[in-house]
Amino acid sequence: MRSLFLVLLAAAVAACSTGGQVATPDRAISGRSGADISGRWTGKWAGTGLLMAPREDAVTVELAQHGDVAYGRLVVEGANAAESVPVEIRYAGLWGIRVRGKVSRDKVTLRHEAGGHLFTADLKLSDDGEHMSGIVRGPRPNVALLLTRNPEAIPAPPQAAQVAPEPAPPAVEPPPMPPADVAATAPEMSEPDPPAPRREENFTAVAELSPVHFDFDKADLRKDAVDTLTGHVDWLKDNADTLVLIEGHCDERGTDEYNVALGERRAKAVSELLAARGIAADRISTTSHGRERPVCTEATEECRTKNRRAEFRVKSR
Repeated sequence: MRSLFLVLLAAAVAACSTGGQVATPDRAISGRSGADISGRWTGKWAGTGLLMAPREDAVTVELAQHGDVAYGRLVVEGANAAESVPVEIRYAGLWGIRVRGKVSRDKVTLRHEAGGHLFTADLKLSDDGEHMSGIVRGPRPNVALLLTRNPEAIPAPPQAAQVAPEPAPPAVEPPPMPPADVAATAPEMSEPDPPAPRREENFTAVAELSPVHFDFDKADLRKDAVDTLTGHVDWLKDNADTLVLIEGHCDERGTDEYNVALGERRAKAVSELLAARGIAADRISTTSHGRERPVCTEATEECRTKNRRAEFRVKSR
């Protein structure tokens, strides 16, 4: 009886030992990305433009991967009027924004290098590793990002298959130079113009456009906000040569992603009222800073009330 008990005990110990050996490789595999997203990707930013019309803009993403992290840049072309594109990307122009990608098996999280509150996309890699698609966090209606890896460059044909170049034309002797006293004077080379400043730096606050405030976790315009915006409409009509940027802000409660989306809804609510009161939609831009730019940092309700706001910045056309 004692011998039987010892045999069963040994078998149980062996089973536990074997189970532990199997589990360790599984954890190691789950820690590896299993995907390489290096290279140049092109595709579409599918969202909405002015007046909520469907719109697609061309996207280019260039990435270099190290381990399960990739670094590079993202460029959205011709997106000046696409309200679904964050203002930080629109203003970056053809230089694009710096991005950081986190790879986990077939999941890719792509973020603005300056912070996920500015831009974050949750993407899924196709089985063949040549396509990525997913949703950009925050915008409503949803914005889709669709990317395809560019194929490798086609190699040049063998030397024997190449077409022989045409012979160069015979050299022509240049005409004699005119006498020095009648030679044309070469025009002076003008200094190149300095590069234009980034467009967002041209937007400035004006005292006439005071902030409007919101209730906790709301994007609805309160009566006092509507009254304030009525005065803003009059000022914008009197200053018809100005563009206006509406910035949505939140208090410190909630996640970064949630507050960026809430700030965007607040800015949108203001822009829609301005448009309904006669301000041309092409004069209005919106962005959201979430909870990143508080005007008051104390943990009081009075302070939080000041932070739940939409602010205005303007510039000349």
